[in-house]
Amino acid sequence: MLIALDPCEPLLLYLATTNHVVSVALVVEREEPGHVLKVQRPVYFVSEVLTDTKSLYPQTQKLLYVVVMATKKLQYYFTEHEVSVVTSFLLGEVVRNRDDVGRISKWAVELMGYDVKFVSLTMIKSQALADFIVEWTEVQAPTQKSPMSTGPSSSMGRS
Repeated sequence: MLIALDPCEPLLLYLATTNHVVSVALVVEREEPGHVLKVQRPVYFVSEVLTDTKSLYPQTQKLLYVVVMATKKLQYYFTEHEVSVVTSFLLGEVVRNRDDVGRISKWAVELMGYDVKFVSLTMIKSQALADFIVEWTEVQAPTQKSPMSTGPSSSMGRS
């Protein structure tokens, strides 16, 4: 069940990528009666099947791409709440690197307009959810046949 938010409540964004799919799980962490530890509740999920070009991005670029994608698709949450991106990659350092050029520097500029923090992965429940979504989406995505496998070869049967 997705949950309603309190104004300005901090959020966590979990990322997951495969070769052909990226996804995010936006969650809120709250203290709840009957629970000793804080409980993470899902707020929103976003998933995208990557184009052939984007599927060639290195892992770090895919992770940054999915953060930028999330800021565009979930703009309300990024403008009204502090969002912490939870990842085992050092994306914060990549975004703050002044020597980067190309798409990474463009994405870094886009992310500067939001209150986004990058924190290390310490909580795994919601990460497991993000991983499941990306794996499920990849299984559901239609497979593309290569031009070489569309039919029998014209040279078959010739001697």
